[in-house]
Amino acid sequence: MTMTEKNMMDMGFGQITAFGKVTFVPKNNTVPPLPDMNLLVFEKEKVYQAVCIDIEIDAVGNSLEESCDNLKTALRAYTSLMIENYERDINAAVKDIINVVYSTGETKTLLLGKYLQAKQQYLLNRVTKENRVKSKGEIFIKALQNLFQFEPIRFSLTPLAGSV
Repeated sequence: MTMTEKNMMDMGFGQITAFGKVTFVPKNNTVPPLPDMNLLVFEKEKVYQAVCIDIEIDAVGNSLEESCDNLKTALRAYTSLMIENYERDINAAVKDIINVVYSTGETKTLLLGKYLQAKQQYLLNRVTKENRVKSKGEIFIKALQNLFQFEPIRFSLTPLAGSV
């Protein structure tokens, strides 16, 4: 067990059972968008803990689905409270939430590291599963075929406000 894993266990987290993104979808165009946020779900002793890493909010449940539903409720309460704190100024509340998302901290850093490890392991397992073949010759042929199936590299850039 690495130091990071020990720290995670000491903080009460169990084994990672799922990872993903939290996406906020505004009901109308007057609400500014929030960035997608990273999500981890831990399981320890048949209790699931869903954690929104970027704003460090979590919720528990007796199943993966229940913990995620409870996290949605907690996130709605958090955003509502932030809007109330800014006297219903949604733009000011969203700016503050964005600042929280992009802040740093020890717990957030540990959780983000676990998120990246889970995603990496998932992708490696997927590549291994998709590329199972019978012989080295087939591996070489399959690799050449896959090499030329890649789409062209594309970038989606968002220019910063006020930049040229």
